[in-house]
Amino acid sequence: MKTELNLTLIARGCAITGDMVVDHGISFFGLLDGGIISTQGLLHIGEGGLVKGSAQGEHVRIDGRVEGDVHARGSLEINGQVSGDIFYSGTIRLGPRASLNGTLKRVARMLTIEADSTPDEGPIAGPRLDDVKGLERAESNVTELSRAKA
Repeated sequence: MKTELNLTLIARGCAITGDMVVDHGISFFGLLDGGIISTQGLLHIGEGGLVKGSAQGEHVRIDGRVEGDVHARGSLEINGQVSGDIFYSGTIRLGPRASLNGTLKRVARMLTIEADSTPDEGPIAGPRLDDVKGLERAESNVTELSRAKA
C-alpha cells in the first residue's frame, strides 16, 4: 500500500482573504487575512508568512507571524512572532527568535481545535472553552464544519 503525502504550499506573494480549512498539512509563506485550520499533519507558517487571524492545527510550527490565537493539539514550535493567546495540549518549544504577546494555556486535547462559527458570524474564531466542554472530537473537523454550516 502506497502512502500519499498531502501538503499544500502557499508561496510568497500570494494574498488570501478569508478562512482556510485543510484536512492535511500546509506550509504558508504568503499573507492570510483570516483564520487557518489544518485538521491533520503540520501547519507551518513560514518565514515571511503572516496570518491575521487564528491558526489551529495538529502540529504547528510558526517561523513567521500570527496576529491571533494559536491552537495546537500535538506539538507546537515557535521561532517567529505570535500576538495572541496560545492554547496547546502537547509539547511546546520556543526557539531563540520566539516573540510572544499573549498568554500560554495548556488545555485538554479536545478543547484546542473545535471551530466556533456559523455562516452569519464571519471568520472562524478560536474555541471558547466554556462553549466546547463535553464535546467529542471527530476524526476530521472538515466534516464537522460542513455539518455546522448546514
